[in-house]
Amino acid sequence: MKIATNNRLIHAVPLIVGLILTGCATKNGFRLNHDYPAPPSIKRLTEPGACLGGEKLAAVDLSLPEYPLFAKRQGRQGWAVIRLDVLADGQTANVDIRQSAPGKIFDRVSKNAVRKWRFKPVGGKGLSHCLVFIDYRLGQVRIGQ
Repeated sequence: MKIATNNRLIHAVPLIVGLILTGCATKNGFRLNHDYPAPPSIKRLTEPGACLGGEKLAAVDLSLPEYPLFAKRQGRQGWAVIRLDVLADGQTANVDIRQSAPGKIFDRVSKNAVRKWRFKPVGGKGLSHCLVFIDYRLGQVRIGQ
């Protein structure tokens, strides 16, 4: 009788461990391990005369960057402020990081995504020194604060 009880217990252990691990998993695979760094004031970062006419920008392709896998696994959060020009034909140019936190974790994916953005043609000389805030928080990516 004692042997049968031990066999049942041995077979139940993997099931119990599996249920515990399933309960610990998060919906999107993100487990917060680091605080969110305080974002900057975009108004303070904006240069005088920057992006004049930018309120009329209409996006054609505004694909969000992918949350970097290593950052997601480490539970890292952060943001990047990108400076860009929009050419007369709606393509982006001179894409650069204005400020980011923490470190350079989100810089590359942010720049690569913004380089691919397209807007409806803006005409004239285009727009210069526009800023965009990209937020990496709780495993998700958003544009704007």
